[in-house]
Amino acid sequence: MVAVIATQLEVHANGDDALLVWSVDAVIPECRGFAIRRELTHDGQKHATWLKNYMGFRGDPPPADGKPRPSTKWPFQGFFWTDHDVGQGDHARYRVVPVVRGEDGKLARRDNLASDWVDAPEPPPNSKFRPFFNRGFVISRFISHYLKDKGLTLAEFKKTITDQHDRTIRQFLSGDLRLEMLKLVDDARTSGEVYGALFELGDVELRDSLCALGNRAHLVLANGSIKHVKGAHTADERKQDENADARDKLRQAGVDVDKDNRFTSPGPLGHNKFLVFTNAAGNAKTVFTGSTNWTPTGLCTQLNNGLLIDDPAIADIYLKQWHALRKAKNGFPPSLVSGNSTPKPSGDATVWFTRTSGKVDLTALQDEVAAAKHMILFLLFMPGATGVLADLLRRDKEPGLFVRGVVSTLPKGLNDESEVDVTIVGDGEPQTHHFDHVIQPQGIDHPFAYWAVEVTRKEFLKNIGFAIVHSKVLVIDPLSDSPTVITGSHNFSGTASTDNDENFIIIRNQPELARAYLVNVIGAWRHYRARANPKKPFPGLVDDASWMPGSLRARQSEAAFWGF
Repeated sequence: MVAVIATQLEVHANGDDALLVWSVDAVIPECRGFAIRRELTHDGQKHATWLKNYMGFRGDPPPADGKPRPSTKWPFQGFFWTDHDVGQGDHARYRVVPVVRGEDGKLARRDNLASDWVDAPEPPPNSKFRPFFNRGFVISRFISHYLKDKGLTLAEFKKTITDQHDRTIRQFLSGDLRLEMLKLVDDARTSGEVYGALFELGDVELRDSLCALGNRAHLVLANGSIKHVKGAHTADERKQDENADARDKLRQAGVDVDKDNRFTSPGPLGHNKFLVFTNAAGNAKTVFTGSTNWTPTGLCTQLNNGLLIDDPAIADIYLKQWHALRKAKNGFPPSLVSGNSTPKPSGDATVWFTRTSGKVDLTALQDEVAAAKHMILFLLFMPGATGVLADLLRRDKEPGLFVRGVVSTLPKGLNDESEVDVTIVGDGEPQTHHFDHVIQPQGIDHPFAYWAVEVTRKEFLKNIGFAIVHSKVLVIDPLSDSPTVITGSHNFSGTASTDNDENFIIIRNQPELARAYLVNVIGAWRHYRARANPKKPFPGLVDDASWMPGSLRARQSEAAFWGF
């Protein structure tokens, strides 16, 4: 028999979640899974607990209270877990312990095979790049229970997230992302000015925070996602404004925002979402960018990210773009397109704006994907068939490369079924792809063992909106010494390159930032991977060790990616 050494554990964190990855050298006889012990220090108080699992053993009746059980009773049958209960300022450490079924028929911990205690890394206090995330998992058992307990329909639920005074679901779903957005604008009331380029401004709380700045706030506010009515080409139609109410409120408060610039819809979108903060002398100081629209759904029902960049040189790049957009009014003059078509480097970062000529921005993205040596992770909204997705799928076929991602809406040709071969047709040759590593969000529409009925993809799209995952993130070789993170408003699509106002930033050699995004992407991928085949959800834990050989082989095949 092969000797089994103690469990090896790695912990990665981003200030909001902690990702645990562990392994053992050989199958543990009678192992039923692993229990996770956590020590959490919050507001100076230390709490020790066993993390809980919502999934019990097959054949056992689900508990009447529907509540999870400690992992000593319902162990985790796998080698990953994401702890969502770690917040900004918390300190956490973890220990993973094998759980076996003893000769007496009872579950018992194998403490002699437990991992060492491992601390979750904390973000450096003065980092130049600080990411923020929300918790927009509407397709989840948590929201299913919330809707049931509150007696809410999805349409009614959507209204609750608009309430800026809500102290429960809005705050929970919007997470640290919303808090940071409010803090940044509020801090600007005491010094300097704010220059923002926004696609949508439908959230009352965020709108009012900008109104409070008065004439020290300067906005290029687009007219949102106004749809073109076929056959109608009147001037009034061209000036439809999804942000009309917000624009009126801003102007009444003295905010510097034009009445009808930058109106690019229907058709091209003024799709940026960035704010530049200046100092008292008017010099660019910091910039906040990312994927988040300033709407209730952007905050609460979609997966989004924000990135605060504390670097005057990079902030000045965005400030210059703001002035170029203001000058362009509603058009795309050659000077704007020509300027966008040149990359804007600064230290370890390169900023791109669109629209560009000849898709040079997409070429830059493709070059980054092609340079990956170990791992590519991503979250995408609507990448289309002519953008970077085809390159990601091609690289997913390569042995020795770890590729995982979630795409909110896959191009036509990829379907919702997991574990099947499908074909995508885009630029170049059609390609077959095993729909497993790259998944599309879905929910479970029927009770199955321990699985509660969830909001389904179809219900979400009908009642909430088109974006389930709205982040636009590429993370390349995040566990190496020279990782790359790419994020912004750009959907990494052909349309984003040739039609819209967009931005993205490529950031190299920032390991803490890369690992923060790694935690975010893997957490989302694991969440939706469990739901990727709604017809066959996980039926429960097996009460023997048969789960372990296959799972351990998969873990060992990935060991090099995770440092084991």
